[in-house]
Amino acid sequence: MAITVRIPTPLRKYTQGKDEVAVEGTDLRELLQNLEKGYKGIGQRIMDDKGGVRRFVNIYLNDEDIRFKKNLETPIKDGDVVSIIPAIAGGAPGRSVSVKKKVYLTYKKTLLNKPVIWEACRKFDVIINIGTASVSGDIGLVAVELEGPQKEMERIIKWFMKKGVKVEPIEQTVLE
Repeated sequence: MAITVRIPTPLRKYTQGKDEVAVEGTDLRELLQNLEKGYKGIGQRIMDDKGGVRRFVNIYLNDEDIRFKKNLETPIKDGDVVSIIPAIAGGAPGRSVSVKKKVYLTYKKTLLNKPVIWEACRKFDVIINIGTASVSGDIGLVAVELEGPQKEMERIIKWFMKKGVKVEPIEQTVLE
């Protein structure tokens, strides 16, 4: 069974520039092992020496963090989507860390006339600055800068993905 795996920009050198690849597996561990077999070198960027997910990598199965499921033993099925997302790290425990992150938001045609960014502004404690935007054919691309508390940043990115918006990091800064 083929599962769609979304590849973040920093790892695309291993997938010949592809932002999504199809990989087979019955659970997430097998899927990641097969991802490495098909795209040599990518596995060591995702997995540590003990076979776990690296500390600064987040993996989502259908927009849900695998840490809230069965982690790498989470079963997968045909049609599932796995997203690999580099984590934002920094700050000290117990302190509210604020981050500034520049990302590309890619919209499909069905979302082009929806007020997705307006909804996000109202729903989350995150400042959203639009840098550039373009619409070409059936797709829209918006470069935005998001600024806010770490936890809100994680929530808004997950929310965008759940809405069907592809989120790709450009750069990030940890603010204290």
